[in-house]
Amino acid sequence: MKLPEFEYFNPRDVPSTLELLALHGEQAVLLGGGTDLLVRMKQGLLKPGVVISLRGVEDLRGIRKQKDGTLMIGALTRITDLLESSVIRRKYPGLAQAAGAVSAPPLQNMGTVGGNLTQETRCLYYNQSAMWRRSKPTCFKAGGATCNAVKGGSHCFATYQGDLAPMLIALSARVVLSKKGGSRAIPLEDLYTGKGKIPVRKDPDELLEGIILPPPDKNTVCRYEKLRLRQALDYPLVGVAVCLTLSEDKTRCVSGRLVLTAVGSGPVLVDDDGLMQDAEVSDDWIQSLAEAAYKAAKPVPNVLTPPAYRKRMARVLTRRALNRALKD
Repeated sequence: MKLPEFEYFNPRDVPSTLELLALHGEQAVLLGGGTDLLVRMKQGLLKPGVVISLRGVEDLRGIRKQKDGTLMIGALTRITDLLESSVIRRKYPGLAQAAGAVSAPPLQNMGTVGGNLTQETRCLYYNQSAMWRRSKPTCFKAGGATCNAVKGGSHCFATYQGDLAPMLIALSARVVLSKKGGSRAIPLEDLYTGKGKIPVRKDPDELLEGIILPPPDKNTVCRYEKLRLRQALDYPLVGVAVCLTLSEDKTRCVSGRLVLTAVGSGPVLVDDDGLMQDAEVSDDWIQSLAEAAYKAAKPVPNVLTPPAYRKRMARVLTRRALNRALKD
């Protein structure tokens, strides 16, 4: 497999990048680490007319504390940089856990935070070579009118399988999206459409500049748990991120967030029905949250393990994440 032909640009700053995006719009894709983009291009899943490399835009790199106490993580910051950051390990250990679960060290050295957050949804019947795909009807994600994973499905059920997004959503992160003439900051969960065909809600001329993390409460504990076939490499079959703000004596949950990945077409912020608002911490409370996660998980048969198994594991991993978070 080889790359298709395209026009290549290598800007050196954010304004130049935004100018290129304004000019080329839907014809352009952004290249960061390339661990997802280049594979899809080689498989013929994407044939952009323009590739804009971000590798020379140094302003998009780094982890910086801001005057208001928040932490800005540049979109071009590598996964490895999160793992090596003393600030992340000390103040946001749950994010370090999620970063450590991303793929394997060689890809962590290349992959970027922005690229990980905006990665495409995946499907066993879509993420294949062009020759393999010709043996199946053209699916919704490839521009057709059928779903090969869910027979009779009326839309694309491709699955979102990112590791960083669920933990960042649990941490109430926001993302900064910029275009020529202005920028906006939105909650990270609002970046995702929940639709398999077009999973990211971002204008063609917008650049994801970075992620803003609020300062953590001193009594906040977080945990990320991941199920995958091979412990050294794979995308999650199920992932669970939880963040809890506890009372001083750790007997009550003041507030919290529970987020799933790989069980829908976007990260799933679990509706806990108030279970994380001023609630007594107990085994029954943990079981109730695990049941909420089970109900929220909507896996389909588009990965190598059965949906029923993955749905049950959402319950198991939620219990595990909560118990381990409370022991930290």
